[in-house]
Amino acid sequence: MSGVRSRGGKEAPEGYSWHMIDVTREGNYRYVEFLLPTEVEDQWHEDQRAAGAAEVERLVLSKSSVQPAQGSGLSSASGIVNATKASSIEGDKFIKLFEKGVSRRNRACRHPVLDAREVLRVLDRIGTVRSREDRKRELELMDRVTSLGALRDIANPAFRPERWTRSIANLHASHPHFRDVTDFVFEQVALSVSSKEPLYIPPIHIWGPPGIGKSHYATDLALALDAPLRRQSMENAQTTSLLLGTERHWSTATPGLVFDQIVLGKFANPVFLIDELDKAPSNSSYDPLVPLHSLLEPLTACAVRDAALDITFDARLATYIAASNDPGKIPQTLRSRLVEFQICQPTGEHALQIAHVVLRSTVEKLSVPNFEVPHPRLASKLAHLDPRAIRKAVQAAVARAVLNDRRHLRISDFSSEDLGTEVAPLVFH
Repeated sequence: MSGVRSRGGKEAPEGYSWHMIDVTREGNYRYVEFLLPTEVEDQWHEDQRAAGAAEVERLVLSKSSVQPAQGSGLSSASGIVNATKASSIEGDKFIKLFEKGVSRRNRACRHPVLDAREVLRVLDRIGTVRSREDRKRELELMDRVTSLGALRDIANPAFRPERWTRSIANLHASHPHFRDVTDFVFEQVALSVSSKEPLYIPPIHIWGPPGIGKSHYATDLALALDAPLRRQSMENAQTTSLLLGTERHWSTATPGLVFDQIVLGKFANPVFLIDELDKAPSNSSYDPLVPLHSLLEPLTACAVRDAALDITFDARLATYIAASNDPGKIPQTLRSRLVEFQICQPTGEHALQIAHVVLRSTVEKLSVPNFEVPHPRLASKLAHLDPRAIRKAVQAAVARAVLNDRRHLRISDFSSEDLGTEVAPLVFH
């Protein structure tokens, strides 16, 4: 299990996952793929965490003159504070342990999001915190940080080319009116493969009328990218703390969602959906959009500060998808950092295609046992609606069918408002 691990290059059988060992030599980019049972993978992760924690604890206890009181709730990070004060040698050992594998990593697959010296600085500062409760809270967070180390995986669908090809086809089929966005992302993935650089997708802004599927597209895109998605609506945001944490002087100080997803997460490049960007309060004393100015700019995103721990980390690879209805309400300073795409209400063939996809997927997601696949002709009756309205209409229609002890849809299950006309109760199944 030595070397760099990745998400693999193809579909894995159930109960297994593809992994990758870096065998790069003299600048030649090569790797070897292998199948690993998921149970073994989970155990390997647990063993690695336990081994790392044990080594840190050993280094701490070997030099620390002040032991944590039994039952105090203070963990090994408190010992690291004492140890690093007592000896720079122990600090050097911690740096080597925390940054293990950084210099040998495959740059396309793994990325360091934290610097060990920054971690030691924060731990040293925590040692001066007077409030026992504040110190305990911050040390518990730092224990999680130190156990994870410096490196995070880089999600890149190019590692699984067959799946990525299918994902692009599905995005084109399910969201034809987002084709320009899909093609833009496809180009960025191809660029990362050609350059052998970590995948980076410039911040995207998709705007258009409500109900056309912006949030659903972002969800499906994150799934295609093999990356976790975190959604944050700016409609009711009141402070800057949502993205980059609450200032430490507050008793309820908590890290922001960017720190939570990157430093405490598995991937260096999660997807953030910044929804309702145009609805962020403009008269707030603490403008919730301010942190985006640094987060959306790679030169500053490589060293962003989370206020809760006063810790600086690297968020440059994160993918941001902003969504709005009226771009005119968004500050130009933010729009200049975004690649913008106007999404129009689908018409004609695209509308029919979307209606067919949404009809089938909505019925499938309802998971009604033995419910029949809807007849394609139903899609033509709903194509005048936007995707959100189609989902609502289908959900209501399936409910009516179930209430009538049926496992298939009829035209009569839809209201005349949904269909846009009075229709006879024909049966399609």
